Amino acid sequence: MLSIEKQMLFLLTKKRSMHAKEFVQIYTKRGYKEQSIRNVLSRMKKEKYIHAEERSLYSIMDKGEQFLSFVNRKPRQSDADWNRKWTFVHFEVPEPQRQRRDQFRLQLLQLGFGQLYKGVYVSPWDYSKQLLSLIHAASMEDYVTISEASILFRDITPERAADIWPLADIHRLHQEKRQWYQDEFMPALDKEIRGGMDPLALFVLYLHLGEVISEISLQDPMLPLSLLPRDWIGHRVIAELHRSFQSFATLIPSSSTYYQFLV
Repeated sequence: MLSIEKQMLFLLTKKRSMHAKEFVQIYTKRGYKEQSIRNVLSRMKKEKYIHAEERSLYSIMDKGEQFLSFVNRKPRQSDADWNRKWTFVHFEVPEPQRQRRDQFRLQLLQLGFGQLYKGVYVSPWDYSKQLLSLIHAASMEDYVTISEASILFRDITPERAADIWPLADIHRLHQEKRQWYQDEFMPALDKEIRGGMDPLALFVLYLHLGEVISEISLQDPMLPLSLLPRDWIGHRVIAELHRSFQSFATLIPSSSTYYQFLV
């Protein structure tokens, strides 16, 4: 799913329904073309993430809310106590249903699972509720087994975790986003504050920051600290971005039409 699609779903969780023209007003300010915005809405409607209550008036569907719940839960896992249990997902899907298999695998990776062996994925966190929703939505009941267990032999160490999950790439992503935040985002925010704080301009910055947080959340499995390298900066970067994200509630006036998306 594209970042703009995830953001549109987020906006629809804050406001019961939105007209296409509202999305156009916001996202043309972000540099998108009007037709591409309408194409995104049409695609999400076709995939049943949203539906049209009437012409060009959209609201979110259960599938869209479920997707966002997967994304939003992961950052909170980094502070959770880990009981040393692992959740395993075993699946084998017939080749004629390859597209369904590939989509399910992508959803597992976005949820934070890593590939342990072919057809076997693992996570230190209990995602059974989310997994059951994914399985039912994809009609995969006949092909998937979920289990929870301790590993008795060849446990997953930090060194092995770095092979199961692309931690080196994710670490670079955190470094890049921290640099972007310091060198680009904060100067742009300071400029808007000094220039009079136009609500729409501030809201666009808010959405951009939310997009970066979402990108990190989809790629980072949010592993327990005991499985991460000593120089891992991910938790600090995410915490800093979230603090800045939440601060927009004090910057955008409560009288602004955009304030409703912040609370």
